[in-house]
Amino acid sequence: MEMKQLEAFVAVVQYNSFSKAADMIYLSQPTISAHISSLENEIGAQLLIRSTKAVYPTQTGKELFHRAKSILALRDEAISSVSRIDRELMGEISILASTVPAQFLLPEIITAFQKQYPRIVFHIHQAGSQQVVEGLLGYRYDFGIVGTSVNSRCLLTVPFYHDRLVLITPKSMPVNKGAMYRDLPAFLRRQPFVMRGDGSGTRVEMEQLLYKQGISIQNLNIVAYFHDTQSILSAVSQGMGISFVSKVAATAYEKTGQIKVYNLEQQAFTRQFHLVFKKEVVLSPVQRVFVTYLENYFTNGNIAVYSEQRDCR
Repeated sequence: MEMKQLEAFVAVVQYNSFSKAADMIYLSQPTISAHISSLENEIGAQLLIRSTKAVYPTQTGKELFHRAKSILALRDEAISSVSRIDRELMGEISILASTVPAQFLLPEIITAFQKQYPRIVFHIHQAGSQQVVEGLLGYRYDFGIVGTSVNSRCLLTVPFYHDRLVLITPKSMPVNKGAMYRDLPAFLRRQPFVMRGDGSGTRVEMEQLLYKQGISIQNLNIVAYFHDTQSILSAVSQGMGISFVSKVAATAYEKTGQIKVYNLEQQAFTRQFHLVFKKEVVLSPVQRVFVTYLENYFTNGNIAVYSEQRDCR
Protein backbone atom coordinates (compact mmCIF):
# COMPACT_ATOMS: atom_id res chain seq x y z
CA MET A 1 0.00 0.00 0.00
CA GLU A 2 1.46 3.34 -1.09
CA MET A 3 0.69 6.92 -0.11
CA LYS A 4 -0.27 7.79 -3.71
CA GLN A 5 -2.91 5.08 -3.61
CA LEU A 6 -4.35 6.43 -0.37
CA GLU A 7 -4.28 10.02 -1.68
CA ALA A 8 -6.16 8.96 -4.79
CA PHE A 9 -8.72 6.99 -2.79
CA VAL A 10 -9.37 9.82 -0.29
CA ALA A 11 -9.76 12.35 -3.09
CA VAL A 12 -12.27 10.18 -4.98
CA VAL A 13 -14.39 9.71 -1.85
CA GLN A 14 -14.27 13.40 -0.94
CA TYR A 15 -15.26 14.59 -4.41
CA ASN A 16 -17.48 11.63 -5.38
CA SER A 17 -15.76 11.64 -8.74
CA PHE A 18 -12.67 10.22 -10.44
CA SER A 19 -12.33 13.24 -12.74
CA LYS A 20 -12.64 15.82 -9.94
CA ALA A 21 -10.17 13.86 -7.81
CA ALA A 22 -7.73 13.80 -10.71
CA ASP A 23 -7.98 17.58 -11.09
CA MET A 24 -7.50 18.21 -7.37
CA ILE A 25 -4.36 16.08 -6.89
CA TYR A 26 -2.90 16.73 -10.34
CA LEU A 27 -2.99 13.18 -11.68
CA SER A 28 -4.62 11.81 -14.81
CA GLN A 29 -7.91 9.98 -14.47
CA PRO A 30 -6.41 6.68 -15.71
CA THR A 31 -3.72 7.00 -13.02
CA ILE A 32 -6.39 7.55 -10.36
CA SER A 33 -8.28 4.50 -11.60
CA ALA A 34 -5.10 2.41 -11.58
CA HIS A 35 -4.33 3.46 -7.99
CA ILE A 36 -7.84 2.52 -6.85
CA SER A 37 -7.76 -0.83 -8.66
CA SER A 38 -4.38 -1.78 -7.20
CA LEU A 39 -5.59 -0.75 -3.73
CA GLU A 40 -8.73 -2.90 -4.05
CA ASN A 41 -6.64 -5.84 -5.25
CA GLU A 42 -4.24 -5.46 -2.34
CA ILE A 43 -7.02 -5.24 0.24
CA GLY A 44 -9.10 -7.91 -1.44
CA ALA A 45 -12.36 -5.99 -1.28
CA GLN A 46 -14.36 -3.49 -3.32
CA LEU A 47 -13.86 0.03 -1.96
CA LEU A 48 -16.04 2.13 -4.26
CA ILE A 49 -19.48 1.87 -5.82
CA ARG A 50 -19.42 3.43 -9.26
CA SER A 51 -22.76 4.78 -10.52
CA THR A 52 -23.58 6.84 -13.61
CA LYS A 53 -23.78 10.04 -11.52
CA ALA A 54 -21.26 9.69 -8.69
CA VAL A 55 -18.90 7.41 -6.78
CA TYR A 56 -19.59 6.24 -3.23
CA PRO A 57 -17.59 4.19 -0.71
CA THR A 58 -18.63 0.70 0.29
CA GLN A 59 -18.70 -0.15 4.00
CA THR A 60 -15.10 -1.36 3.69
CA GLY A 61 -14.32 1.86 1.80
CA LYS A 62 -15.80 3.96 4.63
CA GLU A 63 -13.63 2.21 7.20
CA LEU A 64 -10.52 2.63 5.06
CA PHE A 65 -11.31 6.28 4.34
CA HIS A 66 -11.02 7.35 7.97
CA ARG A 67 -7.81 5.40 8.49
CA ALA A 68 -6.36 6.70 5.23
CA LYS A 69 -7.03 10.32 6.22
CA SER A 70 -5.33 9.72 9.56
CA ILE A 71 -2.31 8.11 7.86
CA LEU A 72 -1.98 11.06 5.46
CA ALA A 73 -2.36 13.53 8.32
CA LEU A 74 0.39 11.81 10.31
CA ARG A 75 2.63 11.86 7.25
CA ASP A 76 2.03 15.59 6.79
CA GLU A 77 2.70 16.22 10.46
CA ALA A 78 6.00 14.34 10.30
CA ILE A 79 7.09 16.29 7.23
CA SER A 80 6.01 19.59 8.79
CA SER A 81 7.87 18.95 12.02
CA VAL A 82 11.23 18.53 10.31
CA SER A 83 11.04 20.72 7.23
CA ARG A 84 8.64 23.67 7.67
CA ILE A 85 7.91 26.54 9.95
CA ASP A 86 4.21 27.22 10.51
CA ARG A 87 4.02 30.17 8.12
CA GLU A 88 5.14 27.92 5.28
CA LEU A 89 2.28 25.49 5.82
CA MET A 90 0.25 24.99 2.68
CA GLY A 91 -2.90 23.08 1.94
CA GLU A 92 -6.68 23.32 1.80
CA ILE A 93 -9.46 23.35 4.39
CA SER A 94 -13.10 22.67 3.59
CA ILE A 95 -15.81 23.99 5.92
CA LEU A 96 -19.57 23.43 5.86
CA ALA A 97 -21.11 26.22 7.94
CA SER A 98 -24.57 27.39 8.85
CA THR A 99 -25.73 30.75 7.53
CA VAL A 100 -24.55 33.19 10.19
CA PRO A 101 -20.97 31.91 10.55
CA ALA A 102 -20.67 31.42 6.78
CA GLN A 103 -21.83 34.94 5.95
CA PHE A 104 -20.73 37.01 8.94
CA LEU A 105 -17.95 35.28 10.92
CA LEU A 106 -15.79 33.29 8.53
CA PRO A 107 -14.93 36.15 6.13
CA GLU A 108 -13.37 38.08 9.03
CA ILE A 109 -11.67 35.04 10.58
CA ILE A 110 -10.20 33.72 7.34
CA THR A 111 -8.93 37.14 6.26
CA ALA A 112 -7.01 37.47 9.52
CA PHE A 113 -5.84 33.84 9.44
CA GLN A 114 -4.40 34.13 5.94
CA LYS A 115 -2.24 37.07 6.97
CA GLN A 116 -0.31 34.53 9.04
CA TYR A 117 -0.80 31.49 6.82
CA PRO A 118 -1.14 32.82 3.26
CA ARG A 119 -0.68 29.44 1.56
CA ILE A 120 -3.74 27.80 3.11
CA VAL A 121 -6.83 27.92 0.88
CA PHE A 122 -10.40 27.61 2.16
CA HIS A 123 -13.48 26.09 0.56
CA ILE A 124 -16.59 27.42 2.33
CA HIS A 125 -20.00 25.81 1.81
CA GLN A 126 -23.28 26.86 3.42
CA ALA A 127 -26.18 24.79 4.74
CA GLY A 128 -28.67 24.70 7.61
CA SER A 129 -27.37 23.59 11.00
CA GLN A 130 -28.87 20.10 10.74
CA GLN A 131 -27.52 19.70 7.23
CA VAL A 132 -24.08 20.73 8.48
CA VAL A 133 -24.04 17.86 10.97
CA GLU A 134 -25.31 15.41 8.35
CA GLY A 135 -22.78 16.63 5.81
CA LEU A 136 -19.92 16.39 8.27
CA LEU A 137 -20.78 12.78 9.01
CA GLY A 138 -20.18 12.19 5.31
CA TYR A 139 -16.83 12.55 3.63
CA ARG A 140 -16.38 15.89 1.85
CA TYR A 141 -15.76 18.40 4.65
CA ASP A 142 -13.00 18.85 7.19
CA PHE A 143 -15.01 21.00 9.61
CA GLY A 144 -18.52 22.18 10.32
CA ILE A 145 -19.61 25.34 12.13
CA VAL A 146 -23.04 25.56 13.76
CA GLY A 147 -24.90 27.71 16.28
CA THR A 148 -26.70 24.90 18.08
CA SER A 149 -25.59 22.05 20.32
CA VAL A 150 -24.51 18.86 18.56
CA ASN A 151 -25.58 15.46 19.83
CA SER A 152 -23.41 12.91 18.08
CA ARG A 153 -21.06 10.34 19.53
CA CYS A 154 -19.02 10.67 16.36
CA LEU A 155 -18.16 14.36 16.62
CA LEU A 156 -15.94 16.68 18.64
CA THR A 157 -17.04 20.26 19.26
CA VAL A 158 -15.01 23.39 20.01
CA PRO A 159 -17.12 26.36 21.19
CA PHE A 160 -15.37 29.51 20.01
CA TYR A 161 -17.78 32.46 19.88
CA HIS A 162 -20.58 33.80 22.10
CA ASP A 163 -23.51 35.38 20.28
CA ARG A 164 -27.07 36.31 21.13
CA LEU A 165 -30.31 37.00 19.38
CA VAL A 166 -31.50 40.60 19.15
CA LEU A 167 -34.81 42.10 18.12
CA ILE A 168 -34.67 44.10 14.89
CA THR A 169 -37.27 46.52 13.54
CA PRO A 170 -37.50 48.80 10.50
CA LYS A 171 -35.76 52.12 10.98
CA SER A 172 -39.06 53.98 10.48
CA MET A 173 -41.04 51.95 13.05
CA PRO A 174 -41.84 53.98 16.22
CA VAL A 175 -41.14 51.86 19.29
CA ASN A 176 -41.90 52.74 22.90
CA LYS A 177 -38.99 50.88 24.46
CA GLY A 178 -40.35 51.07 27.98
CA ALA A 179 -43.68 49.58 27.00
CA MET A 180 -42.00 46.97 24.82
CA TYR A 181 -39.71 45.78 27.60
CA ARG A 182 -42.58 45.70 30.12
CA ASP A 183 -44.74 43.49 27.91
CA LEU A 184 -42.64 41.96 25.16
CA PRO A 185 -45.19 39.21 24.29
CA ALA A 186 -47.89 41.79 23.59
CA PHE A 187 -45.50 43.84 21.43
CA LEU A 188 -44.46 40.81 19.39
CA ARG A 189 -48.04 39.68 18.79
CA ARG A 190 -49.04 43.10 17.43
CA GLN A 191 -46.32 43.40 14.80
CA PRO A 192 -45.90 41.75 11.39
CA PHE A 193 -43.18 39.15 11.92
CA VAL A 194 -40.53 37.88 9.49
CA MET A 195 -39.71 34.28 10.42
CA ARG A 196 -36.63 32.19 9.70
CA GLY A 197 -37.27 28.99 7.73
CA ASP A 198 -36.96 25.51 9.17
CA GLY A 199 -33.61 23.79 9.55
CA SER A 200 -31.53 26.67 10.91
CA GLY A 201 -29.92 27.11 14.31
CA THR A 202 -31.34 30.63 14.49
CA ARG A 203 -34.88 29.28 14.05
CA VAL A 204 -34.36 26.78 16.87
CA GLU A 205 -32.96 29.46 19.18
CA MET A 206 -35.73 31.89 18.19
CA GLU A 207 -38.45 29.39 19.08
CA GLN A 208 -36.79 28.75 22.45
CA LEU A 209 -36.60 32.47 23.13
CA LEU A 210 -40.27 32.94 22.24
CA TYR A 211 -41.23 29.95 24.38
CA LYS A 212 -39.51 31.55 27.38
CA GLN A 213 -41.73 34.59 26.81
CA GLY A 214 -44.83 32.39 26.72
CA ILE A 215 -45.26 32.82 22.95
CA SER A 216 -45.91 30.15 20.36
CA ILE A 217 -45.07 30.97 16.74
CA GLN A 218 -48.73 30.24 16.02
CA ASN A 219 -49.52 33.39 18.04
CA LEU A 220 -47.40 35.62 15.79
CA ASN A 221 -48.52 37.56 12.74
CA ILE A 222 -46.01 35.90 10.40
CA VAL A 223 -45.92 37.64 7.03
CA ALA A 224 -43.00 35.79 5.40
CA TYR A 225 -40.50 32.98 5.86
CA PHE A 226 -36.91 33.37 4.66
CA HIS A 227 -34.20 30.72 4.68
CA ASP A 228 -31.18 32.95 5.26
CA THR A 229 -30.33 35.78 7.63
CA GLN A 230 -29.34 38.22 4.90
CA SER A 231 -32.83 38.08 3.41
CA ILE A 232 -34.44 38.67 6.80
CA LEU A 233 -32.25 41.71 7.40
CA SER A 234 -33.13 43.06 3.97
CA ALA A 235 -36.86 42.43 4.49
CA VAL A 236 -36.88 44.20 7.84
CA SER A 237 -34.89 47.12 6.46
CA GLN A 238 -37.56 47.47 3.75
CA GLY A 239 -40.30 47.71 6.38
CA MET A 240 -41.81 44.23 6.02
CA GLY A 241 -41.88 43.55 9.75
CA ILE A 242 -39.79 42.72 12.80
CA SER A 243 -37.68 39.66 13.59
CA PHE A 244 -34.94 38.14 15.74
CA VAL A 245 -31.47 37.65 14.26
CA SER A 246 -27.95 37.02 15.45
CA LYS A 247 -26.31 40.14 16.89
CA VAL A 248 -23.18 39.61 14.80
CA ALA A 249 -25.37 39.59 11.68
CA ALA A 250 -27.34 42.70 12.66
CA THR A 251 -24.26 44.86 13.32
CA ALA A 252 -23.55 45.94 9.73
CA TYR A 253 -27.17 46.88 9.02
CA GLU A 254 -27.37 48.78 12.31
CA LYS A 255 -24.18 50.75 11.58
CA THR A 256 -25.54 51.92 8.23
CA GLY A 257 -28.85 52.96 9.81
CA GLN A 258 -30.98 50.47 7.88
CA ILE A 259 -32.59 48.88 10.95
CA LYS A 260 -32.99 49.42 14.68
CA VAL A 261 -31.58 46.82 17.05
CA TYR A 262 -32.86 46.12 20.56
CA ASN A 263 -30.88 44.07 23.06
CA LEU A 264 -33.38 42.36 25.29
CA GLU A 265 -31.10 42.57 28.33
CA GLN A 266 -32.34 40.05 30.90
CA GLN A 267 -34.50 38.41 28.25
CA ALA A 268 -31.62 38.04 25.80
CA PHE A 269 -30.81 34.56 24.58
CA THR A 270 -27.11 33.79 24.41
CA ARG A 271 -25.72 30.99 22.28
CA GLN A 272 -22.35 29.68 21.17
CA PHE A 273 -21.00 28.87 17.75
CA HIS A 274 -19.15 25.57 17.59
CA LEU A 275 -16.43 24.22 15.35
CA VAL A 276 -17.28 20.55 14.75
CA PHE A 277 -15.21 17.73 13.30
CA LYS A 278 -15.13 13.95 13.28
CA LYS A 279 -13.70 12.30 16.37
CA GLU A 280 -11.73 9.51 14.75
CA VAL A 281 -9.88 11.66 12.21
CA VAL A 282 -6.30 12.72 12.99
CA LEU A 283 -5.95 16.41 12.19
CA SER A 284 -3.33 17.36 9.63
CA PRO A 285 -0.90 20.18 10.51
CA VAL A 286 -2.97 22.59 8.41
CA GLN A 287 -6.20 21.59 10.14
CA ARG A 288 -4.64 21.64 13.59
CA VAL A 289 -3.22 25.14 13.20
CA PHE A 290 -6.66 26.40 12.13
CA VAL A 291 -8.34 24.86 15.20
CA THR A 292 -5.74 26.46 17.49
CA TYR A 293 -6.09 29.81 15.73
CA LEU A 294 -9.88 29.75 16.03
CA GLU A 295 -9.72 28.89 19.73
CA ASN A 296 -7.61 31.99 20.35
CA TYR A 297 -9.11 34.41 17.80
CA PHE A 298 -11.88 35.89 19.93
CA THR A 299 -10.61 37.39 23.18
CA ASN A 300 -13.96 37.93 24.86
CA GLY A 301 -13.43 35.50 27.70
CA ASN A 302 -14.54 32.39 25.89
CA ILE A 303 -12.54 29.32 26.81
CA ALA A 304 -12.76 26.81 24.00
CA VAL A 305 -12.54 23.21 25.14
CA TYR A 306 -13.06 19.92 23.39
CA SER A 307 -16.38 18.26 24.16
CA GLU A 308 -15.86 14.63 23.26
CA GLN A 309 -18.65 12.12 22.81
CA ARG A 310 -17.49 8.54 23.20
CA ASP A 311 -18.48 5.26 21.57
CA CYS A 312 -19.02 6.48 18.02
CA ARG A 313 -21.17 4.01 16.07
